[in-house]
This record gives sequence, C-alpha cells and structure tokens, in this order.
Amino acid sequence: MKSFHSFNFILLALSMTEIPVIACTSYSIEEAAKKGIIKLSIKGKGGYTGDVITMKIQNLTNKKIDLNLEAGRRLDSKNNGEQDILVTQQQEIFVNANQLKTINVLGMCCQAHNSAPKLSSEYSVGKLADTNLIKLAKYIDQNKYYSNYSAQQSVWVISDNNSLASITEGEKEVVTNLRKFVSTVTGKIIPPYDITYRSGSDGSAMGRAFKIDGVFEYTLPMPCHSSMGIYDEHGKLVQIIFQNLQSDRGDYKLLYSFRTKDLPEGTYYARVEADGLLQKQIKIEF
Repeated sequence: MKSFHSFNFILLALSMTEIPVIACTSYSIEEAAKKGIIKLSIKGKGGYTGDVITMKIQNLTNKKIDLNLEAGRRLDSKNNGEQDILVTQQQEIFVNANQLKTINVLGMCCQAHNSAPKLSSEYSVGKLADTNLIKLAKYIDQNKYYSNYSAQQSVWVISDNNSLASITEGEKEVVTNLRKFVSTVTGKIIPPYDITYRSGSDGSAMGRAFKIDGVFEYTLPMPCHSSMGIYDEHGKLVQIIFQNLQSDRGDYKLLYSFRTKDLPEGTYYARVEADGLLQKQIKIEF
C-alpha cells in the first residue's frame, strides 16, 4: 500500500513538471533575409524549368526558425542579361539554430527575352510577383506541372505579354487546361492557332515567331473558285495558301501553316474568298 501511494506521488510530480518548449519563429524568406536572421546563397543549375535553383540557408540565430518560400516569389538574377526565376513550389523550411541548410527550389524563368540562366548564376530574393503570376505559380504547384514546358510558356504569356497561342508544347489536355486558366486570369481570348518561336540569335529564350499553324473553318454557299491567303494590316498579300481552287458548296475545315520568320511582328489576317468575294477572315497576331 505504501509503494502505491509513492507511485501516485511520482505521477503527480511529473504531471506538474513543465516540459520545455523550443521556440520556433516563422518568417518569409524575404523578411528573414532583410532582418539579417539568415544568410543566403542562391545559385542556378542552368536551364529554364523545373529543378533550377540551389539555395543555401545559414541560420544566424541561436533559435530554430520556420521559413516560408512561396509559390509566386521571384528570385532576381544578378546578371541583367539572364532571366529571373518564378518559384513554382511552396516550401516550409525548418532551420535549426546556427544550421546551414541546402534546399532545391523548383521554378520557371519569367523574362522570355533574356538568356537562359547559366550553371552557378547568382540570385537574390526578390519580391512576390504580380497577382496573375502568383495565381499561375499556385496553379502549377497544385497540378505539379513543375517541369512542364507548356507551363513555362504560360508563365511567359503573363510575364512577357505573349500570345496564348504560344502555349503549345506537351499533352493536348494540359495545353488546353493551361490556355483556359491563363485566359481566365488575364482576360485574353484563346486564338484558333499555335505560334512556334525559335530561340533568339542573342541567346534569349524566345526570339521571333517562326510559324503559325491553325485550323480555318469556313462555308462556301455555292460552287466557285476559292482562294485563301494571309494579308498584312494594309491588305497586302504576304502568303498564298491556295488559289483559284475549284470548290463545291459546303462546309470546310482546313489546316494551314503561315511562315512568319521574315515578316515584321504585328497583325495579319487569314482570308478565304469565293470568286473574289470575301467569305471569312480571322485575325492573327504575333
């Protein structure tokens, strides 16, 4: 009986003992860097998309800290000729007191007309991107499109005001979903064609538009000689698709390719005529 009371006393004493709690303060990466709580070394791995950044974080305090790296945070290139990086994966990072921690950062380039980051290119923590880029970064994170090139093209649509028609690479369903999402976010209309770009001669990721591929649907009300061409905004014919083709009455769905590499950027029109009369035209912009 005596030992029973002693045991109860021990349990009571333990229950009254306070268990020490290790404090852990939470910061955004930008806030912690500005306060001098952490020291950062941020370097590129080379390439545009996916696992593109190595970040070393040195905790300069004697307390554990909780850092938040947001999807939508910009990492600013220290080389003005290379692209900044948009972070596309949210990370919560715990760093122990005085610890040096290395993490991989997933991101995408967000300056299409600058060159690709080189291996060991240096970066600093920038501000959060604008609202539309943050929405897209979170969408990429949610769908795990981290290495998807059509997602990279979507970033450039917002960051560089590219056409939605430049979102072309990858699975059709993914391309369609990204075009719809970016259209909703930006208010841009989804065009009925695709634009293919080549890398710039100066090493930039995106140079001039090389070609445009599209689907042209039209109706001929009667048998006729039909023609299709591409015209500039002044009405000058710049490319013949077909000319004086004997055609029956009916509905048509035509795949066409418009070579743009030697033409100035601007607005063009694809037109179908029947016996010289305009039947339908669509606007093309690049």
